[in-house]
Amino acid sequence: MIRKLRNKIIVINVVLMGIILLTALITVYAIGFNRIRNESDARLSTALNYIPTDGSFDENPLFKDVTLITYDSDSKQLIQFYNNASLNVPADEIVGHLRNIVHQSDSGFYLPLRCYYKYRYEGNLFKLALLDVQQNSIGTFSVFSVITCIISLMCYFVISYLLANIALKPVEENWKQQKQFIADASHELKTPLSVIMANTEIIASHPEATVQSQMKWIENTRSESARMAELVSNLLFIAKSDDGFKVQMQHCNLSDCVGSMVLSFDSKFYENSKNFQYDLKPDIFVNGNESQLKQLVAILLDNANKYSAGKGDIELQLDSTGKTAILTVSNNSDDLTDEQLHHLFDRFYTVDQSRNKNNGGNGLGLSIARIICENHNGRINAEYRNGRLTFTAVLPISKKPLKTSEQNKN
Repeated sequence: MIRKLRNKIIVINVVLMGIILLTALITVYAIGFNRIRNESDARLSTALNYIPTDGSFDENPLFKDVTLITYDSDSKQLIQFYNNASLNVPADEIVGHLRNIVHQSDSGFYLPLRCYYKYRYEGNLFKLALLDVQQNSIGTFSVFSVITCIISLMCYFVISYLLANIALKPVEENWKQQKQFIADASHELKTPLSVIMANTEIIASHPEATVQSQMKWIENTRSESARMAELVSNLLFIAKSDDGFKVQMQHCNLSDCVGSMVLSFDSKFYENSKNFQYDLKPDIFVNGNESQLKQLVAILLDNANKYSAGKGDIELQLDSTGKTAILTVSNNSDDLTDEQLHHLFDRFYTVDQSRNKNNGGNGLGLSIARIICENHNGRINAEYRNGRLTFTAVLPISKKPLKTSEQNKN
């Protein structure tokens, strides 16, 4: 598909440029040809008025590429013949063409001799002046124009090919990502659906059983349904973001958002025997969406809860530099390579598939965290050092608005 689109763009560009070049060439050629033709007409008219007593025909620079013939139509005799052109045609052969030339207009091109001609009658004398178009600027201009057009089209074809590759590279990458996204989403949805279908088949095969005896399958179904609902919700969030959906932004207290999520996760860390410490700088304000900011913190803390090694030693810190708010979440981690760090924010990417499955993750959390940071004109990155994995989210700070009483004082 991308290849067909690239070829179509190249063809359209080259055809359009060809039309533009052809139009420009015709216009320039028409103007230049008309000027050259007028000059040629003037020179040939001067040649037709040549009188042998006016000086040597051969030495006159106006006649350097002109052939002049005077022919007596009554006696069928060649009166005079001057040949400065490179026609390499004998006089008697040129005389043989006179009958054909006479039946044409008094000036124009005569292709058999590849020349521009002009003639007139003076009584019984027929005077003919020929201009060699191979040596004349008319021929040079024509050849130069055609060659220029061909070279320009070839150059533009190469440029169009390169530009098409550059322009379509993001599209091609996005297309590959979309295909991979659909494949991964289908795979992730297939697993809980298969489990739910299997559980319902087991329950249906024991119609006489009580609810209590089937609680194992019911709880399993409920767990997989919740997992699928979360996955669908994440997919919908990503789809809306890809479609350019904009959330409503307002002046909000980032410190309060982070604080509320810290309190909700504190008990989870305690239940999982994870050491958790945090340090929050108060009253850090940003222009953002409170719901998404809480989701960002929840994703980072949930990731630390699921994938921290040992006791975790999870740390969260919120600080500011005056212009940006800096949120860091770090935890003990298994060894990570630079390649793994590079792909941590990719959709459906997991370092260990089996570990991810056991923890109920689907590989979309960190991708959503990156989208949230980008929605708030910020950024997020991951760093692994000395056995610890650290996520750092940087968001621009918004100044706290004045209260009504303070505004009245001002």
